[in-house]
Amino acid sequence: MMKKIIAILFVLGLASAIIFITVVTQVYRFWIQDASDQADPILFTIEQGTSFSTVADELSEQGLIASDLWFSVYTKLDGSAKSIRAGSYQLSPGTSYSELVDMLTEYSQGQDVSITIPEGYSLKQIGEVVTSKFDISQEDWDYWTGINSPLETHEFIIKAGKPDSVDLEGYLFPDTYRFYPDATAGDIVTTMVDQMQANVEEIDGIAGVKSIHELLTLASIIEKEVPSADEMKVVSGIFHNRLDIGMPLQSCATVNYVTGKDDPAVSAQDLEIDSPYNTYMYAGLTPGPISNPGINSIDAALHPQSNDYLYFLATPQGETIYAKTFDEHVANKTRYLY
Repeated sequence: MMKKIIAILFVLGLASAIIFITVVTQVYRFWIQDASDQADPILFTIEQGTSFSTVADELSEQGLIASDLWFSVYTKLDGSAKSIRAGSYQLSPGTSYSELVDMLTEYSQGQDVSITIPEGYSLKQIGEVVTSKFDISQEDWDYWTGINSPLETHEFIIKAGKPDSVDLEGYLFPDTYRFYPDATAGDIVTTMVDQMQANVEEIDGIAGVKSIHELLTLASIIEKEVPSADEMKVVSGIFHNRLDIGMPLQSCATVNYVTGKDDPAVSAQDLEIDSPYNTYMYAGLTPGPISNPGINSIDAALHPQSNDYLYFLATPQGETIYAKTFDEHVANKTRYLY
């Protein structure tokens, strides 16, 4: 009988110890723990219509919480489960559940600032949008996007093979973002680079180019040349054809990048500008992107439409006309442009 009593007491004591440890651990995770200064922030996106259970699962999968179960328990006790809303957030592993919930629900109080970056915007244009919405100086923006940007050590920048001699042009993904009003240039640029990484990180093999940097460079030129996804793939095929035979790309968009103009047909004077971005003067790709490409131009650069064209032009009505030979191209110019 005594052995049974001792066994029961042992089991009860063990259960009490487990409960005590569990409670202490969860109290620590709920309210006390704090993210380490060494922890790199993670871009965490909640899409419209995502269920809370899915959010909890994804937080757990990305290592932002230790347990989706206990996070669910906390939010139910706190009553905040229904307040979590869609948006993009910079979150750090090790953040307490209470602070994490504050971050994921603060947007619902209308304190966020939304910005939309169109496909093909340059760093300069994106900077104009950002500095008009946030208390960020042009100098700070230039620092975070320049050739000496702190993001030179970002894993995606390194993986892409970006040369040290070029800035982050082409590495900021065009999209609609939400940020806190006190967001810094570092917060914004990091989020946009993270989003570019998320859109190209699944690429397995790159046809016709040597690196992700070259892919983004070609995509940025395509982005500025034609508007539609279908035309982008045809023009991508033309640029791939030219690259294959060592023929200059002859893109007016690259010359405009040097001059700062937006002319559909550049002047003879502009064509004489000696710059590695003048693709009439120099064959091959430019040293870096000339804009920040969207997903359609990236896909077009990666999956060009196979064709026999070497030339194209845009009519004043916006139609793109293709040609296989220079003589055909000259005839098209006479017919559609003069």
